[in-house]
Amino acid sequence: MGHTGNDEGLGLERDEETADLARDERRETRRSGSWWHRRRVKPEDREQILGRLFFEAESRKPYWYRFALLQGLASVIAVLGVLSNSPAIVIGAMLLAPLMTPVLALAAALAMAWPRRAAKAGLMVVAATAGSVLVAWLVAVVIPSAQVGELPAELLSRTHPSLLDLLVALAAGVAGGYSLVREEVGSSLPGVAVAVALVPPLAVVGASLHLGEGDLALGAALLYLVNLTAIVLASGVVFLVTGFIPAVRITRLSGRVASTIALVVVLVGVLAVPLTRGLQDAIRDDRAETAALDEVEAWLGEQQLEVVSLVVKGDSITVDLIGEGPPPPTSDLSSRLEARLGRPMSATVRWVERHVDSNAPPSGFIDPGR
Repeated sequence: MGHTGNDEGLGLERDEETADLARDERRETRRSGSWWHRRRVKPEDREQILGRLFFEAESRKPYWYRFALLQGLASVIAVLGVLSNSPAIVIGAMLLAPLMTPVLALAAALAMAWPRRAAKAGLMVVAATAGSVLVAWLVAVVIPSAQVGELPAELLSRTHPSLLDLLVALAAGVAGGYSLVREEVGSSLPGVAVAVALVPPLAVVGASLHLGEGDLALGAALLYLVNLTAIVLASGVVFLVTGFIPAVRITRLSGRVASTIALVVVLVGVLAVPLTRGLQDAIRDDRAETAALDEVEAWLGEQQLEVVSLVVKGDSITVDLIGEGPPPPTSDLSSRLEARLGRPMSATVRWVERHVDSNAPPSGFIDPGR
């Protein structure tokens, strides 16, 4: 994860929000030594952590410049990695991107019940999101379409999120919040940045929009929103249970904090609906592919044809074959699949003839079936 701060970022501006926190800290020190009290974050440590999230006073403008530069560069690297189908380049963009800082700042502000700082952090996340998509789109415009060729796997892999992506994002949000509060495990932050990617989905959104793939752009945007809200929810809960927020403050503002958490939970729940459907579809397609492969082999019989690939998407199946003779009628395959899977299936068979004479030109056909 990109780092944009150092000691100059420590310290918060003195305003009503910080004064209110200071009053709660004084009340906290008068409490008896309970387990919660012993596990709480010391006020001086809390201020240092908050200073690394909310760059204020003299450090505000230098931080903004560094943040914009690193986020822009990370977006460029991410879209280049996606379009060149290079996982190593994409991982480099994940490590460079500083977007996790304002996201964790938003979670901390919501947990602290700081509306002004929450609004500022939220606006920064929105600006970084829009800017990253724009940069990705501009980079994709510059790259010739012929050089991209078929849609890369690095792009396609971020366009169909499932419930598993939500679970990964929640776990990474817990790790990110805990790493921030407990400095002894701070070295795990780069791993958190890689586990739950924020910038690559934005790069996919920009690139997909340029390529005219609106559905893929929507899928990548959904993945980004899932990651974002899950991190905010999970890290915010971590801030509450690790003693980062004074217990007195949690008790005094319990209604406001509970309402905020409930709102984020509802957002995550709404986003989880299409993810659950996506996971169910993926499981169904996987099972259908296993059954379809058996039917394709039975359909081919003794013919000298090899199944190169078989892909099931919903109610359609695409089969790539190579061999010395043409395959049987595709309609027969469709009938077999309908009987086996219990629903109408549209089969497309693509056959490439393999000649005994290696100098003979290849031939073949595409039969869209029905």
